[in-house]
Amino acid sequence: MTELEIMQHAKGYLDKLAKGIDPLTDQEVPEDDVINNVRISRCLFYVSDVLRQVIENGGVIGAPAKKGELAPYALPYEERSRYTFGEWPLSASQIAQRLNELVDLSAMQKLKTTSITKFLLQSGLLFEEEAPSGNKNKRPTEAGWKLGISTQQRSGQNGDYTAVVYDQQAQQFILDNLDAIIAINATPLHENQGKPWEPEEDAYLRQAVQAGADVKDMSAELKRTRAAVRARLEKLGLAENREKA
Repeated sequence: MTELEIMQHAKGYLDKLAKGIDPLTDQEVPEDDVINNVRISRCLFYVSDVLRQVIENGGVIGAPAKKGELAPYALPYEERSRYTFGEWPLSASQIAQRLNELVDLSAMQKLKTTSITKFLLQSGLLFEEEAPSGNKNKRPTEAGWKLGISTQQRSGQNGDYTAVVYDQQAQQFILDNLDAIIAINATPLHENQGKPWEPEEDAYLRQAVQAGADVKDMSAELKRTRAAVRARLEKLGLAENREKA
């Protein structure tokens, strides 16, 4: 095996351990196992992301951001205590907004809502449910409900819709695993540029329009250019409902 292949193999082991899975048997480890400790899991996700950077750069950790380029989202541990929990359950986008308010967005990339939900999907706390329209909606699993993830009926520009919301316990879980979420967030800005549009992306656009998101936020969430997002909104018949770009 080459050095990079060994690194990829090691990263696969780390990813499974961080999720509480024995990489040798692919079975979940007992609840009281040390790897289920949030601090250990956080460290494993961090080391896994370092390996990802090394692998993607052919064995060299990525260079610093160029002058004028936004730095990746980061929030020091001492700053995380400034996060304000919602009196009522919050949506993932509201949680991301509160976390983004704790940093200087003129110098740093935003934490994307999809980074939070992708982590929760990977953690088995959310799943995707196919609607009659063919769209995929995220819903809490049984483990998610126990953690404090639930659903609420909310009103948007296009009428009522079902939102996934998070109580204070679920918000604390997101804070405890913020490093893993930040690792997911650290992807190229427009890495999906030119790729075919997926059904889940169209579903996100419909939900984003209902929630009043603007094109800038949609572009960041989908990692596509604003022009591509505008064109897709036109094709889906959603352009007249969008917020300002």
